[in-house]
Amino acid sequence: MTLENGYLLKHRYRILDILGQGGMGAVYRAVDENLDITVAIKENSFFSDDYARQFQREAKVLASLRHPNLPRVFDYFVIEGQAQYLVMDYIEGDDLRQWMSRGEGITEIEALQIGIAICNALIYLHSRVPAITHRDIKPGNIKLTPGGEIVLVDFGLVKILHENEVTTTAAKAMTPGYSPPEQYGDEPTDHRSDIFSLGATLYAALSGYLPEDSLARTTGKAELTPLRSYQPHLCRQTRLAIEKALSLRFEDRWQSARDFKQALISARDMLPAELKAKSRLAPSEPPDSENGEGFLSTTEGAERRIQAVFLWFKNLDPVWSIFSAAIGLLLLVLLISFIRPPGFQQMFSGAFQITPTDLVMIEADLTQNEDPITTGMVDTLGPTPSPVPTEDEIVPIEAVPSPTPVGGSGGVIAFVSERTGLPQIWLVDVNSRETTQLTDIEDGACQPDWSPNASQLVFTSPCTGKRSRYPGSRLYIIDLENGALTPLPASLEGDYDPAWSPDGEWIAFTTLVNNRSQLAKINVNDLRMVRLSDNDFQDSSPAWSPDGTRLAFVRVYGYAQIWLMDPEGENAVQFTLSGMIDNSNPTWFPDGNLILFSQALGLGSPSKQLYGMRLEDIGQSKEYPIKPRKYLDYVPLMDNVDVSPDGFWLAFDYWYFDKLSDIYVMTFPGASLIQLTDHTRMDYDPVWAPLP
Repeated sequence: MTLENGYLLKHRYRILDILGQGGMGAVYRAVDENLDITVAIKENSFFSDDYARQFQREAKVLASLRHPNLPRVFDYFVIEGQAQYLVMDYIEGDDLRQWMSRGEGITEIEALQIGIAICNALIYLHSRVPAITHRDIKPGNIKLTPGGEIVLVDFGLVKILHENEVTTTAAKAMTPGYSPPEQYGDEPTDHRSDIFSLGATLYAALSGYLPEDSLARTTGKAELTPLRSYQPHLCRQTRLAIEKALSLRFEDRWQSARDFKQALISARDMLPAELKAKSRLAPSEPPDSENGEGFLSTTEGAERRIQAVFLWFKNLDPVWSIFSAAIGLLLLVLLISFIRPPGFQQMFSGAFQITPTDLVMIEADLTQNEDPITTGMVDTLGPTPSPVPTEDEIVPIEAVPSPTPVGGSGGVIAFVSERTGLPQIWLVDVNSRETTQLTDIEDGACQPDWSPNASQLVFTSPCTGKRSRYPGSRLYIIDLENGALTPLPASLEGDYDPAWSPDGEWIAFTTLVNNRSQLAKINVNDLRMVRLSDNDFQDSSPAWSPDGTRLAFVRVYGYAQIWLMDPEGENAVQFTLSGMIDNSNPTWFPDGNLILFSQALGLGSPSKQLYGMRLEDIGQSKEYPIKPRKYLDYVPLMDNVDVSPDGFWLAFDYWYFDKLSDIYVMTFPGASLIQLTDHTRMDYDPVWAPLP
């Protein structure tokens, strides 16, 4: 039965009006009187066994979904003899169908923005376990909010994909023009069915006409009219991306929503600035969950990182910037000229020892427990050392790491620099800050990692820049004594992200298999290779625990999070729980009880900061920021952290105002920030040499 306005459903939801109605039920707008919020309620009044089971199963799965381009489903119930109900977010605004019906139509940039946002939702849905397909993407199911956000709604036809399972009658429905040919018959559907429907939606939005029905095209009764026939001024990349999505055969379409999304991004970036400005939608860069990482994997990636920093500072008032710089310079002069704490020389001459544990306690006192990384650890640490330096005694800039405790050949860091053109491996002496070029390889070299005895480095080549993926690359070992290069056996598609095991026997790395990143390890002595992951997830960035009993790594499970597994690839367990924020580049603290990693500043942001999390807090979302304690009149952008062998110092990429990334160090967990490299080209990815 149709519910009337004012009806109180389940003693909680007051019906306001009906949003839509069909043969199987209706969709209502209602008020949740418990929470005083507006909700949408989808009703299924068709009680066949197929429909009932489908509706109930999907309700349970959909209730677990959390994504910015999807509504939340937060209640499901059945009223016997009446209907089944899904309660979800009510999304304000018009749908794409209504936008298309208006005189101004949809601009090319708007269509591309919509396509990218829906691809982002599909990447999330298709990566669930089991995978979820929407199966009814069309203009009426894409909401455009007053704020310009894009939301995919109406999950009434979603299909939970199980291996070798044929789509039930209950899950089948067709929308002529938008449904792929497999949805008409008995052929199983999969994630590429959604790609077809999204392509049809974008085609209709740009042309103003439905694409020819897929069934008619399959039987030879119709052919797809090229988009250029309706819109001759469309960017060629836009036309090709959409028409490829509308291919009749699975194999001829984009093979994943990620691939389709990348094609749409490429088309968007080809548009001239004046066309990009013709959008009523909120500009945003959706998360790139393949890189996980939120990372950009093309040449454009480094440029966007630079632009993100430039944009932030561009928005500052110039007068305020000059004033702040003058005040900062004055304070610096006063600090150097007049502040000479008695304990300063003692602190760095070894008169007393400060352990990493002590530093956490020191920072807890200095910040009065304001920083979560400090307060979260204090209860597990030892007593406060004596004497304890005051805040003025921890002086950035003047503090120089002493040769002994810094670690590895008197304090040596390998890093990547682009100062000679392509990336090459360089070394920097932490005490003198002198740099030495180690590699000069025609195709570039990057991602260095030391052997445990500090006599060799493993690295990735070819390497044309800072990336998250290196297709076509392989691993090399360089001997530091004689410079000899040894290539390791290469896979067919590419190997990168090398990590040398603490016992020196294995190198773990990322390998591409059918364009999907997986983990493997190779024995340094007999070159035997072992696959560590073989699944549908994107795994990358392995990092050995200090005792060699675990590997931390990045797994894209909707979003990039840090996971743990044993050295044989078994017993994988999720470590971080950061929601829709990507994590990357894990590294272990020497005591094996803490993992540091990079985390995106926000959803889809290319900029990162450093975070830490203890192993004992696994599954509890207890992640704490690690950042310099001083000079925070800017946003500290940090990435690729590595810990010195003694646990005293951190090295990392650091973005400072309008400069490209350089290598900085600071004492853990955030004092004595020191710049090691200063070049107009990018320096990044530092790794400490082990103790000799």
